[in-house]
Amino acid sequence: MKNNISMGMGGTLVIVIFVVLCLTVFATLSFTTAYSDLKLVNKTHEMTSDYYTIEGNAEKRLSEIFNVMIEAAHGDLNSYYHRLSDLLSRTEYVTVLNNDKNDFKIYYEVHGNKNQKICVTLRVLNDVTNKPKYEILTWNLANAELPVYEEEYIDLWEGIE
Repeated sequence: MKNNISMGMGGTLVIVIFVVLCLTVFATLSFTTAYSDLKLVNKTHEMTSDYYTIEGNAEKRLSEIFNVMIEAAHGDLNSYYHRLSDLLSRTEYVTVLNNDKNDFKIYYEVHGNKNQKICVTLRVLNDVTNKPKYEILTWNLANAELPVYEEEYIDLWEGIE
């Protein structure tokens, strides 16, 4: 006696449907991951491009400030800081933080398009050779505007009254 027991077409069809379903799910997950990676890469590219643009603009402003320092250096050394303060006050983007002879500080900001800014603080150094020199105290990347989060208190348990 021979017993021939076969699965028939039903079992094979269930396995094929299961494999196709698994492949579809994995393909969908792969596509979703790739699409989110693409969006992240594009955003990173925009932020990096904006950073290098404002970095270059900050360098240009530093060069303009140095040219003003050179212009103020012509003349009497005793009135250098007064002339420098006067010339910098005419520049719209520069703020003189401290115009003391021993601690003359300058501050400026350069804003980007992607909520970024570079904040720069300089100290003008004393030099007996009448050559302008500065020291960069800060050169920081910061958010131009911080996001505002509304405080919302949800009382999960009202307690016993």
